[in-house]
Amino acid sequence: MKSFIRLTACLLTIVLLLSGCWSRKELNDIAIAEGVGIDISGEQFELTVQIVNPGSVTKAKGEHEIPVIVYSSKGDTLSEAVKRLTSSISRKIYFAHIRILVISEELAKKGIVNSMDYLMRGNEFRSDFNVVVAREGTAKELLSVMTPLEKVPANYIFNSLEAAKKEWTASVTIQIDQLSNAIVTPGKSTVISGIQIIGDQKVGKSKKNIDYSGPPVRLKYSGNAIIKRDKLVGWLNEYESRAYSVITNQSKRSAIHLNCPEGGNIGIDVARIKSKIHAVVRNDKPEIFIETRAEGNVSDVECKIDLFKVETIDYLDKQFVKFALANMENTIKKTQKLGADIFGFGEAVHRANPKYWNKVKNNWEEHFKQLEPHLNIDAKIRGTGTLGDSVVNDMKE
Repeated sequence: MKSFIRLTACLLTIVLLLSGCWSRKELNDIAIAEGVGIDISGEQFELTVQIVNPGSVTKAKGEHEIPVIVYSSKGDTLSEAVKRLTSSISRKIYFAHIRILVISEELAKKGIVNSMDYLMRGNEFRSDFNVVVAREGTAKELLSVMTPLEKVPANYIFNSLEAAKKEWTASVTIQIDQLSNAIVTPGKSTVISGIQIIGDQKVGKSKKNIDYSGPPVRLKYSGNAIIKRDKLVGWLNEYESRAYSVITNQSKRSAIHLNCPEGGNIGIDVARIKSKIHAVVRNDKPEIFIETRAEGNVSDVECKIDLFKVETIDYLDKQFVKFALANMENTIKKTQKLGADIFGFGEAVHRANPKYWNKVKNNWEEHFKQLEPHLNIDAKIRGTGTLGDSVVNDMKE
């Protein structure tokens, strides 16, 4: 009987301690933010928030309404800007569903660490949203552009970044916590994908932008920003960005073209790419080794070439290696001039010899500039498609 009473008392205590839905938020009381942008305006931050318009979700298919509303405010700190923003909105902003954070190029050049602290410290923000840099423009302008395919522009930016990373490899994804770790890690630099507005930004703000089969204004990913410590110090172009993805083993699929022996191009779908970086310390000097394995298939032939010959495939393999080697070497040299180790060479040295790393980590930039990485590339053409011979070869002179 005593045991039963004790059990009952414990169960009642647990029930009383259960909070239920104490933290629930009614949809009618909140404004759901999908995208956040940060600009610098004088000595102040300018915060831009892209909020889902609930009316566009509940409207019938035949009725049209702007899917998002963009608000902005300024403050000496981001916290002030957020609080000041509430004077323009009738609801509390809900930040837990953010998909994308846009940082202006101007702010990135001055330093992003001060703006990141609020986003990392606040319990309303999750750490799984991606970060991009608004190239040659402001975050406010970029978040104001209406986009096709996706009702919410922030979702369009997020989804197009994910697709570009998988299929083209010129863009990279980096989340706020990964960016923070890269900034505070000694000797480590990183990259952030850049995105810019193509066309007249004023037209892009209008809903008319998505009323055309070919939108007059669009958003395009354009290179990767090199972030050294917490500042933007340079940009990787498209080829360099793809080489960066290969070196850091972030490349999945891509496409290239090679030169034919007698002129013209042959397209290659790159199906598999794997890279490994390891370091060795010899005679008190670090050495970096990069091993890359790639496989591709012939996708289109725009020249006269005989794909049945073993010599032809050997020629394409060598061109494949030459192409990859040149891009990787050029990318490494560019970052060495900037003293920005975006590849994680320092981390490889740390893994190989922690004692040596402790001696050089505070001046790793100088050691990085003097490195001559050893590149070992094995690239093979595995398939020639469903056509045995080139259509170009079948054409009569």
